[in-house]
Amino acid sequence: MSPLGLVLIALGWSAIVWAGASLICRMKPAPELAQAIWRGAALVMIAPYAASLFLPGLPVRVEAQLADLPLMEPLALMPAEGIAAAAPSQAMNLPDAATLILGIVAAGWAVRFLLWGISQIRLQRLKAHAMRTNRPIGHWAEAVGLSRTPQVHVIPRGAPFLAGILKRSVYVPAALINREGAQQVIVHELVHLKRGDLITRPLERLIADVFWFSPFAWWIRGQLDFWREAVVDDETVELTGDRIAYARTLTSAARVSRDEAVLPVAAFILRKKGTLKMRLNQLLTEKQRPRRLGLVMAAALVCAAPLALAQGMLIKGAAAAPGADVTYSHAVLDKARLTSAFGMRLHPITEEVKQHAGVDLAEAEGVPVYAPTAGVIVSAASQGAYGNLVELQAGGETLLRFAQLKSMKVKPGDTVKPGDVIGALGQSGQATGPHLHFEVVRAGMPVDPQAEEGLVLADSLFITSSAGAKAPVPPKPPKPPVPSIDLPEPPVPPAPPHEFIEGGTEG
Repeated sequence: MSPLGLVLIALGWSAIVWAGASLICRMKPAPELAQAIWRGAALVMIAPYAASLFLPGLPVRVEAQLADLPLMEPLALMPAEGIAAAAPSQAMNLPDAATLILGIVAAGWAVRFLLWGISQIRLQRLKAHAMRTNRPIGHWAEAVGLSRTPQVHVIPRGAPFLAGILKRSVYVPAALINREGAQQVIVHELVHLKRGDLITRPLERLIADVFWFSPFAWWIRGQLDFWREAVVDDETVELTGDRIAYARTLTSAARVSRDEAVLPVAAFILRKKGTLKMRLNQLLTEKQRPRRLGLVMAAALVCAAPLALAQGMLIKGAAAAPGADVTYSHAVLDKARLTSAFGMRLHPITEEVKQHAGVDLAEAEGVPVYAPTAGVIVSAASQGAYGNLVELQAGGETLLRFAQLKSMKVKPGDTVKPGDVIGALGQSGQATGPHLHFEVVRAGMPVDPQAEEGLVLADSLFITSSAGAKAPVPPKPPKPPVPSIDLPEPPVPPAPPHEFIEGGTEG
């Protein structure tokens, strides 16, 4: 599966989870129950990815277009002398879609990490400018149930917040520390500390950092932030005993901190517009407890769990390394003649030099064709010039294609093991003789079957001279050198004597 497919799965799944949690919350549950619902939504959203670490992966079909050439294996010719493929253009190569999408997602993570670092720097600066105060809050810490009383610091501006790992401290802006509602602000932060929000809030907010490309993840994060504060509001009112005074304190704190950025800690006021109004309505409105909410939540969980597990298996299968989990242990045919190899060849009809995406293996019609490896049949149907075509998802992103079959012995969804019969060899498509057209496709791209490690096309394979592939020829041993013999030069015979003939005169 491509990275785009994984992104689309994340978008679709987050939309389903958000919609389901929103429908349940329309029944107006109590704040603690609403917080549990949205926390459950966040866990369900990441459940497929967590499940993919432990569950076996489902095979993922690799979409690869069929070649546009008819299969004419007996007439396949190699390019004649003087005919060559066109030279590739010198245009700039752009990254493929998968690389581009991965780059965008990684860039988004980098931006989120950078913003988190900036917020941490701002937090440390605020803490550096904070001044400790000796305001007594021990009785409130005891009322909340804390074993240790945190310190109280005053900051120049901003929203009240809680921070610290070893030394927990409550930070209150100077504009609120001497007001009547200061104790309510401090109790609010003490409740955060008791509930463990100092640790859980950063974890909950990770859902939008990881799935930053999904608006539904951001909406889930907003609901988590809102209901966390709503739960603490209710507990603070129960401790302080004055709901109206606490509402006034909320309003004052919002006015003081409205121009400040949100800190990476549990803060008293959320920056989102409309949040204060929602919190006041939740705080001051009496609500009836909904009935049958537990049954609704149980039904939602029953529906979501199998979907999450199925997606986890799908993601596991898609994340498998291409070809890494493919092991070949059986030959495709018992015997065959390789009549057309993988690569460029001269089309027998159009006389164009084009790519041959597989190999053609000729043999008698009706002989069995075997699965060379285990996998799942994803397609078994007639495909035009390919004839009867069976596609076997072998693992990861490896797809095997068996074309020109006379008959098919499998159907989509069948699981096969090495040596199982896929079908019978034939000429059901566009061909001039019985043969098997066999392809290996990985990540949507054709691969030379003869170069596939461990793959045996036939136990007995004869490569024809016109196939475009040469059988390995062992090197001939060098001829022994001919010893040279020095012969004596033949003697030169003496020249014959010169004869002088006297001429006479006839008279």
